[in-house]
Amino acid sequence: METYFLPLDKFVPLLLRLIEKYEVFIPTIEQERPHFHRFSSEDTSTISFEHIRTVEPVKHFLFKPIESVASFDKPLEKGIKPQAIVGIKRCDLKAIEVYDKVFLDSEFVDPFYKKRRETTILISADCPQPEPTCFCNLLGLNPWVDEGADLNVTPVRSGYVIEPLSPKGEAIIEENKIWFENTSPEDLEQREASRKKALDKLKEINPDRFKEDLYERVNVNEQKFCLSEASGCVECCGCLMCCPTCYCFLLYDEPSNERVRIWDACYYAAYARVGGGANPMPDFTSRFKNRFECKFNYFYKYHGFFACTGCGRCISGCMGKIDIRKILLKL
Repeated sequence: METYFLPLDKFVPLLLRLIEKYEVFIPTIEQERPHFHRFSSEDTSTISFEHIRTVEPVKHFLFKPIESVASFDKPLEKGIKPQAIVGIKRCDLKAIEVYDKVFLDSEFVDPFYKKRRETTILISADCPQPEPTCFCNLLGLNPWVDEGADLNVTPVRSGYVIEPLSPKGEAIIEENKIWFENTSPEDLEQREASRKKALDKLKEINPDRFKEDLYERVNVNEQKFCLSEASGCVECCGCLMCCPTCYCFLLYDEPSNERVRIWDACYYAAYARVGGGANPMPDFTSRFKNRFECKFNYFYKYHGFFACTGCGRCISGCMGKIDIRKILLKL
């Protein structure tokens, strides 16, 4: 794939060009952690590519926590604006693949997700400094991007190595070609050295591997591991709300005759309750088990890959100090 070099002082002008067409979101540091921040022409914040994925997952941009999806007696008008998300890491791009399978590659296509997906530009960035909660390498991913985005950015000493990964990305390069230069062998050597360093760090953090038949082990060992591990959970649902691949939702009707979709979570006591009050998952152990079976058994069985990307948000956010890696390594 062809690569380009963008000098340091040309990245902000590129963002200013993008905001002529898109709402642009960039990663910046707030309270020592990376968060997405809406970029504007008056913006003086510093874009941060040097950290791991942002605290919040990118699913908020494509699958809103709450939104109207239908109305009665009047048309539902939704203004979906084109957006450009800058600095996405490999783990969050893989999560978008999960969403694509659920909302686009099935009998029913979600029109709101489809519209947002079509009008969103994804500009990814390498992950140069993995942290102790990262484990994307245990799920077959690398801490850099070679597919799934429109452009990928790798910071090097004097600027950025930019790699277009889609026709949308190539169009951005073409429209702004006065700022792009040819990459030098030194630029590419720096990129490879940065990637190797990140991968070596991940291997140091995660020296043990999951078993190759993990998806079968999750199913076979269902009750044994759930009974022992679920006791440490305080049911705050933080792991599910910050998970980039959780996609369950609930529908309800407002008095204004609008049907609303809101995120749901399988740890909620009423998650599986049906009309008449019956509940096939009345105890927490069965709901705890469902999380693992959904991500590591059902999804793999139907789509060929896990609905977990190793982003580590569930580990960082767990009040019960549960580390999903330790549970899976025991299987």
